[in-house]
Amino acid sequence: MADRRLIFDELAGFLESGLSITVGARDGDLRPEVVVAWAARVNTDRDQLTIFLHKEAARTILRNLRTHPEIAVAFDLPTSHRACQIKGAFVSTRSARTGERAEIERQVAAFNKDLEAIGFARSMVLGWSVWPCAAIEFRVTEMFEQTPGPGAGERIS
Repeated sequence: MADRRLIFDELAGFLESGLSITVGARDGDLRPEVVVAWAARVNTDRDQLTIFLHKEAARTILRNLRTHPEIAVAFDLPTSHRACQIKGAFVSTRSARTGERAEIERQVAAFNKDLEAIGFARSMVLGWSVWPCAAIEFRVTEMFEQTPGPGAGERIS
């Protein structure tokens, strides 16, 4: 993807707003592996994303990404069902930095508030283990609209 920024400002704001984030990869036998991520950060170059998963949840998917670097990440806002899918190629992983924890927790709190708005009891979401996190960086190759209705499945450009 050449010199243009793939992720425009409004989409970047959505991706970092506190969403349901589902991460998919595959193993050597093409079996899917799906895990939940807690937060996302759009890198300054706007053609890479960093997603943050609990370290324990990241183990298997990282093993798969090292051998099959294709990744698909679905982002969804429960109250509106606004959604998109971003596909890409695994670049790197590292432990989340202490300085990133506040942003991860902010996004989780926003997601929890959205869940409360659709009837989830606060007690159902407060016990989730969020920290420590693994950070997975990937280069964006494709983006798709996934909001139900006209345009679902179309490329985002």
